[in-house]
Amino acid sequence: MRNDFLAGARAPILEGLAAGRVLVAFDYDGVLAPLVTAPDGRAMRPATLRLLREVARRYPVAVVSGRAFRDLARLVPGRGIIRVGNHGFELGRAIPVPRAVLSQVAEWEADVARRLDGIRGWHVEHKRSTLSIHYGMGRDWRRVERAVRAAGRSLEGARLLPGKKVLNVIPSSFPTKGDAVRRLLARLRLDVALFLGDDLTDEDVFRVGEPMVVGVRVGPGRTAARWRIRAQEDVDEVLERLRVLRVPRRAP
Repeated sequence: MRNDFLAGARAPILEGLAAGRVLVAFDYDGVLAPLVTAPDGRAMRPATLRLLREVARRYPVAVVSGRAFRDLARLVPGRGIIRVGNHGFELGRAIPVPRAVLSQVAEWEADVARRLDGIRGWHVEHKRSTLSIHYGMGRDWRRVERAVRAAGRSLEGARLLPGKKVLNVIPSSFPTKGDAVRRLLARLRLDVALFLGDDLTDEDVFRVGEPMVVGVRVGPGRTAARWRIRAQEDVDEVLERLRVLRVPRRAP
């Protein structure tokens, strides 16, 4: 596989990152945990959670997700991990959503329900400040996808981020995941981020590019990331290699 990150990690790239002022950052769904269609998500495998905690003892670590911060707090337990929710809007903490945004998102949800009335195989995950319209529960999911995307294009003031059988609807004034990673690097006074992602929403981070971001795409698909690993199950190997390259910053 071209630009296989785990093959390349035997070269100096991963050792160089581990020796420097690096932020280690991940998307959650499809990266740290298996991708599922259920809105509640899936917990990390115990081995992944253990390795993530070990890596967080050695490096600054962030999980940058489209999920709300309160959901990340449940799915990513433990100290020393920065949780960034709602595609960068909630940077390290839950943030009250402005009333104007709450009103706008409620209008979007009602508009989507009206436009998709009579179509089966979709549901809306309301995240207060954003929406995620999930589909793909039936055999004719491509027809539902077309209807969902058409409904999304009708929403005024929305930025649409297609994902894997989901359409994320975000206020156009909100930051991107790329913005969030830049802010974390500045806040923590770090030089570079190693970021692993699997979705179109993660391309905003990958497009920042080197030397600021070393991007690793998890799984197949077109990407701006320079590096790739084959599947979500291989993330544990990346975590293990990071673990052995640096001693803990503090006692357990």
